Amino acid sequence: MTTLRMPAAVRAVQAAEAPAAPRSVVLGVDTHKDVHVAAVLDHLGALLRTGEFPARDT
Repeated sequence: MTTLRMPAAVRAVQAAEAPAAPRSVVLGVDTHKDVHVAAVLDHLGALLRTGEFPARDT
């Protein structure tokens, strides 16, 4: 039985051309009296962005 293997260069090109898997993100909001703080984490737990927003009565 003969096993054929794909050359590494071909595998690398195929991997580079493959569409990226969709990422999921998590948004967390910490509410306070005067300001709310939000953080966005990616699917691996890496911090993507933070922000502060004033807490207002409407």
